[in-house]
Amino acid sequence: MFNSFPYDEWGDSVAEFWTFFGGDKILWDQASLGTWIILALGFVAMLVSLVWFVKLENGKLESQAARLRATGALDRPPETVSITPTG
Repeated sequence: MFNSFPYDEWGDSVAEFWTFFGGDKILWDQASLGTWIILALGFVAMLVSLVWFVKLENGKLESQAARLRATGALDRPPETVSITPTG
């Protein structure tokens, strides 16, 4: 097995690229503007997709309820099942 990765050329600066905690710096000093922009865009995309998913599923439920109401399935009283012991 061979290892062709150039570990000798890998410096400490590579570890601080797109990471929040690297070296001796704290979060506010190290994080670049690009990191915060991507973080904010990801958070907004997550919220938008969550709201979209809830609205989509609610629309499906309302559509199914409308179909059931149209057939009268929701207006019928529930059927009772009686179990008689045998034997």
